[in-house]
Amino acid sequence: MERDLLALLLPLLRRAGVDVAAGTEKDLLLKVPESGTVHLDLKVTRRRLSRKSLTARMAVLGRRTLYVAPSATPDVVIAAAAGEFDLVTEQPEQVIIGGRVLLKPVDPGHSAGHRRSGWGQQAILRVLALSSRPLQQSELAATVGISQQAVSLGLHRIPAEVLRNVQGWIALDGALDAWLDGYAGPGGTVSYWYGLDDPASQATTALQLLDELELQAVVSGDLAADKYAPWQLPATVRLYLPEIVDFTPVGFSPTTPDDATMTVAVPEDPTVIHIAAALGARYADRHLLADAAITLWDLLNTSTTPTTEEAATRLHAAIETGAFGV
Repeated sequence: MERDLLALLLPLLRRAGVDVAAGTEKDLLLKVPESGTVHLDLKVTRRRLSRKSLTARMAVLGRRTLYVAPSATPDVVIAAAAGEFDLVTEQPEQVIIGGRVLLKPVDPGHSAGHRRSGWGQQAILRVLALSSRPLQQSELAATVGISQQAVSLGLHRIPAEVLRNVQGWIALDGALDAWLDGYAGPGGTVSYWYGLDDPASQATTALQLLDELELQAVVSGDLAADKYAPWQLPATVRLYLPEIVDFTPVGFSPTTPDDATMTVAVPEDPTVIHIAAALGARYADRHLLADAAITLWDLLNTSTTPTTEEAATRLHAAIETGAFGV
């Protein structure tokens, strides 16, 4: 994957008007319009670039770096545009150097349509990876929230990870990892909050406010993992909501991603909320658990708990038993 991204890097830089004067897989000497020659460290990642992973890398390198990633969270893009570092992403295709957007993403309407199609296909693989039994196309359509025609098309686009038998469709070994590698994240709008209580108490407070607003939350991250495969003490709260909510009335304070104890996302990926509702696993009362695969993705990409890797390993193993599927 790193080499694939590097192969895409040069064409994207050229389209942005940037010439590569010299370089290796670790650093580049670039000729940037209106900025002259710039020497940058190069860091390529095969996963979506988040503020958490970015902070960890910056702490090690301690110098200006060009990050190349399949995609990046909105706060990472904002930080790059503010000149904190340089960024090249594949989805969407964009180049940001020296705080200047040299290659802009394609038309948002076209991009959103493409991503919705991709989310449906990825969600089919996710649901099959969670299931312990073969599923019919009608079951997949109802669970994912797309038409049976879209399911049929999606299944034929992922032949290496799925198989059809007389009872329906099943996921092959490695399907969960294939989904993790291919999923760019839920996207959407993310807000960051700080609270003084322990994570479970913070979640209770937040969910009580949502009850008053008649909104249903999907709980993911540390708290959901603790329900699926208990291993670590949760350190943070992660919620998915259908709309933006202000949590200051119940004692939370807006904060930065690094200091947040609660993260709230309004996902662009509609299957996050739809599949949670279809599976019906409850965190508390009317509020849902994110499906176990989304929970695993959040552990790997958003959790700040020190024992996250061990917790993710245990959840991964539990998912492969098929205990959390349709």
